[in-house]
Amino acid sequence: MTIGIDASRAVKQIRTGVEQYSWEVIQQLLRLDKTNKFILYAPHNPRDPFPLGSRAEWCIIKQRRLWSQIGLARELKKSPPDVLFVPSHVIPFASRVPAVVTIHDTAYKYFPGSYSYAERNYLNFTTAVSIRRAKRVIVPSTSTKRDVIKEYPESQNKIVVIPHGVDHVTFNPDIKADRPIKDPYVFFVGRIEDKKNVRLLVEAFALLAKERKNIRLVLAGSNGYGFERVQQTIRALPKPVRDLILQPGYIPRYDLTRYLKHAHAFAFPSIYEGFGMPMLEAMAIGTPVVCADGSSLPEVAGDAAVLLPPNNPLAWAAALSRIINQPKVADELRRKGFKQAAKFTWEKTGQETLDTIIDVAA
Repeated sequence: MTIGIDASRAVKQIRTGVEQYSWEVIQQLLRLDKTNKFILYAPHNPRDPFPLGSRAEWCIIKQRRLWSQIGLARELKKSPPDVLFVPSHVIPFASRVPAVVTIHDTAYKYFPGSYSYAERNYLNFTTAVSIRRAKRVIVPSTSTKRDVIKEYPESQNKIVVIPHGVDHVTFNPDIKADRPIKDPYVFFVGRIEDKKNVRLLVEAFALLAKERKNIRLVLAGSNGYGFERVQQTIRALPKPVRDLILQPGYIPRYDLTRYLKHAHAFAFPSIYEGFGMPMLEAMAIGTPVVCADGSSLPEVAGDAAVLLPPNNPLAWAAALSRIINQPKVADELRRKGFKQAAKFTWEKTGQETLDTIIDVAA
């Protein structure tokens, strides 16, 4: 049997959530499957080492615009695999190959203001078509399952929940990583945008900084919708507090481990997440987590994080203060975090995904 995989997201030079998921799950599929052939479709070769094995090959499709709908669709028609796996939302409309697609979230439905009119329409249309065309729809959480079924009722009998994993080799408490800054700090990673609720964290930090003069806030991530509003909130702070906030921008994986490992706490106030992978990475490396109590985050965090409403800066400041000032509180969160993170592995994600793909092809 030949399994085709849309690897276009996995070969991107900068990998955030969806791209990292694609990278991890594809490598697990190649490692776990011992009998089938794989064709990996992409617009270019990967820039990072990507072990293929003897039963996998790249199919590089040169197509500048509408890569999925024109380039990939043309290749699938010319040489169709037995089944197609698309790790990120968009199945080629013209393809008749049995397909499995991963839908990561429906944020464009719940936060339409974070997307342009064209983006909202494109995401809604392509998601609806992909769900209609797919034999199975993978989602990373029961929260996302509820959202997808609510918005696209025809998905109900197709959905399977397969949580994301954690790279326990990269994110573990024994990893050697230099301290990125000398002062103690609270860490956030994600797009700097409204949906991630970064302004709430800035306001909470301003309260915390009144108590702890040497604590810093690190906001890592690329600019998103609402970035300027975040900057306005920061600029409105007194200069001594403002100077304690660092914004390194997007950070590669090596720097991510450094910042996570040495943080006093990882704060994740996001209002909407399809899964929340950064929380598990923080737990796996041994950093106490404070997160919002909505969407998929309680499901992923379990009892291993402090869950708070996403609109109460004082509660966030108090929780961060307890973690920083009370070692027993931080140690208990670390203990629970290790246990929770251990439940999630990319091997498990890959095996359940492979089982789903093979079931569709049968």
